[in-house]
Amino acid sequence: MEVIRQMEGLPLFQGVPAEKLKALAERALYRSYKAGETIIGETDPVRAFYVVVTGLVKFYKISAEGKEQTLHLLGPGNPFGMCTAFAVDSFPANVMAIGESTILLIPGPVMETTAMQEPRLLVNIIRVLSERLKESMTLIESLALKELPQRLASFLVHTLQTGNGKSPDQLELTVTQRELAKILGATPEALSRTLRRLSDAGMLSVAGRSIRILDRQGLAGLAEGD
Repeated sequence: MEVIRQMEGLPLFQGVPAEKLKALAERALYRSYKAGETIIGETDPVRAFYVVVTGLVKFYKISAEGKEQTLHLLGPGNPFGMCTAFAVDSFPANVMAIGESTILLIPGPVMETTAMQEPRLLVNIIRVLSERLKESMTLIESLALKELPQRLASFLVHTLQTGNGKSPDQLELTVTQRELAKILGATPEALSRTLRRLSDAGMLSVAGRSIRILDRQGLAGLAEGD
């Protein structure tokens, strides 16, 4: 019953009949991971559907030169593995727990059977995939077309707009500045210099993971390339 209650609170399963949730819950597994522990390797054969229950995980790729690029950060309620839940294939990226995390794992064939029977679940999956695709396009545009100050400004403005800030003008990073550098495609040293430059310009102030926006209009203008 505990698994079903948790599933009912997740956007992915909203509107799905109780009997379908029960069928999924009966086959679902809970797995716990420590900070820094790999959940899925890029070459691992995977046929399962995952949902973050607690904690924070990251998707990332590593280039042949060893450079790491973070693609997504996923917190509680976020699903992943949708591209492999319905087909046997290797996973498209590495997945690692950033902090202690609990993951709900549903075998791919079970998820596929339920999705074929329940249109609402398919609609929810499509919605999540659409949002994830939009985020990926934004990341590609940022990395390809924007310099680091613009990428940082875009990240901060987006974080504030999504309501993840402690207040309208202050946010608390869920990751270290080293991890943030990987999200922005930069070195920690370059990120530190950029934060200091924006601070000197009066746009923000930084205290550890806390960032206070002092000039929201100026930051938004920088994000747009003004």
